[in-house]
Amino acid sequence: MKMFMLACLVAVAAAAPQQVFDEFGNVVVEQFSLPKIRLISQRFVQDGRGNYEYGYEQDNGQKVEEVGRSFPGPEPGTGSISKDGSFEFISPEGLKFRVDYQADEGGFKPVGDHLPVPPTQLPEYAQLRAQNPELFIPSP
Repeated sequence: MKMFMLACLVAVAAAAPQQVFDEFGNVVVEQFSLPKIRLISQRFVQDGRGNYEYGYEQDNGQKVEEVGRSFPGPEPGTGSISKDGSFEFISPEGLKFRVDYQADEGGFKPVGDHLPVPPTQLPEYAQLRAQNPELFIPSP
């Protein structure tokens, strides 16, 4: 849902006027215009239990895929959701980047060839995890 809201916010910002006017209606600054980007494909499927799948692809090389799964809790308004997805884009230098990710109660976990690799686990952390497992979310 947050990704959808971000996409809506970006769309509103892109639709803003591309010129700045003074109090008399004269053009003061004419901003650059963005190239037209066409939507090649899009899909959104949702069931009645909060699960969904969506994605889109644009002619500029941008592509997004996401699957969300809802896990209801014991009481109304509780539970969690997990998201698995990826996004691709082409940088201004013409390089293609792809990020695969998982987001759940354990946080946002992106993976990509261009992203840094996290350091190995500290022995003190592993010991803390073994002594106090209730402090940690189980690993998949």
